[in-house]
Amino acid sequence: MKVVAVVGHKKSGKTRLATMLIRSLREMGHSVASAKHVHHADFSIDQAGKDSWWHSEAGANPNIIISPRETAVIWRNKSINSMEELFNIVKGDADFLILEGFYSIVKKYNEAFIIVLVKNMEDLTDLKGDIFASFENIDHPEVLKLPEQYPQLLKIIIESKK
Repeated sequence: MKVVAVVGHKKSGKTRLATMLIRSLREMGHSVASAKHVHHADFSIDQAGKDSWWHSEAGANPNIIISPRETAVIWRNKSINSMEELFNIVKGDADFLILEGFYSIVKKYNEAFIIVLVKNMEDLTDLKGDIFASFENIDHPEVLKLPEQYPQLLKIIIESKK
C-alpha cells in the first residue's frame, strides 16, 4: 500500500487536494482508503442523545454502529500514534492510503510520500516533504501550481518508489 500524506497549515487546501487524489486514483481503478486528522479535542463523530451515544455513555468501548450502507467503530480515549496503528485499521484493503494531516506521524515514516501545501513563501521552511504545491499564486520553482499542474503531481505520486 502506497501512503500519500497531504500536509500544510490551516486553509492551505489539504482537503481539496486529498479529495482530488482520491477521486483520480479511484477513476484509475485503484482502491483508496483515507484518514483525516482532527485537531479539536472535543470532536466526536457520535451525536449526543442518539442511541449509539447512549451505548458509549454506558461504557461500550469500542462502540460499533452498523447500517445497511456504513459501519463505524468508535473508540473512546484512543488515539492513533503511529503508521502501524493506521495500517491495522486499513488492514491492506487499499492500494493507496491518503492521509490529510498527521504530520507528526508521517515525518517519522520514510515510506510516506509527503505533499506540503503552502500558502506563502514562509511556509516553504515550516514543513518538510517530498514535494511542495499550492493553490495560491506562489512563484517559486519548487512549488507546483494547483490545479494547473495537478496532472504532473499525480504522475509523480504514481511513479514514486515510496
